[in-house]
Amino acid sequence: MICSLTRLLVLALCCTLAPLAALAQPQGAFDACKGKQADDSCTVGRGEAGVCVEHGVGTFCVPRSHMQGGRPGGSQGGNQGDMQGPPPDMQGGSTQNQSTGMSQQQRPKKASYPTGSSYAKYIEHTPTHTGGAFDTGQEYCFDSSKVISCPEPGDAYYGQDAQYAGIARSYTDHGDGSVSDNNTGLTWEKAHHEERIRQVDAVKYCNGLNLGGHDDWRLPSIKELYSIVTFDGAQGLKAYLDTKYFDIAPPASLDANDRFASTHSPQMMGQTTSSTIYKGNLWGRGQESSFFMNFLDGRIKCAPTGGGMGQLYRCVRGPEYGRNDFMDNGDGTVTDRTTGFDWQQADDGQTRDWPEALAYCEDLTLAGHDDWRLPNAKELQYILDYTRIPATPKEFTQTDPAGWYWTSTTLGDSISQAIYICFGKGIASDGTDVHGAGAQRSDPKTTAQKRSGQQGGQQDDVRVDNLVRCVRN
Repeated sequence: MICSLTRLLVLALCCTLAPLAALAQPQGAFDACKGKQADDSCTVGRGEAGVCVEHGVGTFCVPRSHMQGGRPGGSQGGNQGDMQGPPPDMQGGSTQNQSTGMSQQQRPKKASYPTGSSYAKYIEHTPTHTGGAFDTGQEYCFDSSKVISCPEPGDAYYGQDAQYAGIARSYTDHGDGSVSDNNTGLTWEKAHHEERIRQVDAVKYCNGLNLGGHDDWRLPSIKELYSIVTFDGAQGLKAYLDTKYFDIAPPASLDANDRFASTHSPQMMGQTTSSTIYKGNLWGRGQESSFFMNFLDGRIKCAPTGGGMGQLYRCVRGPEYGRNDFMDNGDGTVTDRTTGFDWQQADDGQTRDWPEALAYCEDLTLAGHDDWRLPNAKELQYILDYTRIPATPKEFTQTDPAGWYWTSTTLGDSISQAIYICFGKGIASDGTDVHGAGAQRSDPKTTAQKRSGQQGGQQDDVRVDNLVRCVRN
């Protein structure tokens, strides 16, 4: 009985606060439970009492003090895992994830992107096809805490990602270690390189690669990497990548000396570097930095090109992707002739939460058109100009140079959060530029989901109210 109660207590706390799979545990926590079973008492750190907890990567000791409010062992924030408990219909039992190979046995569930067939009833809707840009893969609609049936026009949360469909992804596996994207014309290296190396070394590797009878490989730009991301993933459950065609897997563990060990779990280690160099001064350290896409947690960040622990890498060949061709229409709109989309040229200077941003674009009448909508993450990231800070193309007006812009895309890791694109610098709560102008992060959808002024390992600034730039096709 005591054992069962302890288990229920641990699971309840974890479901309410944070999924243990999203936390980075020091090696000592695993050592403290070596030879023990879940619910056994343990001692960790400087003699602190704890409880052994079992999940997909092993059994480790969680200090009892870390189970009292806030995130176990760390700061609050959706950018390292959602602390909200899942709605009742999103709790589940034991599964084995095929794309990441991570066991879900006894894993506390969180409100993350649904992966089971039981959610079919939620996608019985016909999305409006937009064309011109590539789909994110989101099929479900959400409010600020759970999966919902897609709203009707005029209802709250109408106009989100799943209600508009872009060009469906299409790949060809050549069987020689390469995969072609039939939409972009790019050919990708199928392999996922598990060794993290410096960005400058990844450039050399790709330039020297001979694969599939071709030797014109290169390191992809961040827009090229983002072209293959999918947003039906969830950290520790499913990669943000089509694993039918691309290999990817989290490392088995993190070395104690790894600089990410204190803030990252293995399930977060999908950082894939790019050739796109940041024009700003990351962390104020004067180091050259480049952007990377994390295909295991669905975010764009920035890291030094020649130092640190390095990132993962994947090579590409083919025509350059991501170059825009903007035309100022002289009526408050800008057309991107590469996609055929019309964009709102200037934001209105007002910040809004996510439901308000969706409604604003759906209600907008501009240049004689009333079919505006909030862009999805891939559409908005596509217009970034990574040679500028803010990363706003010269044809557009950004009323606040520090501003971030909402997208219609919910973050799979935490469906209480939606994705924004940093046109202004991606800053921490103290104003430090920790991610760069051009990063992609997430914010709580409403103030009701906001639990702190910062979140994540880099203490990202939490705003909730962000700028809005609408699009039509």
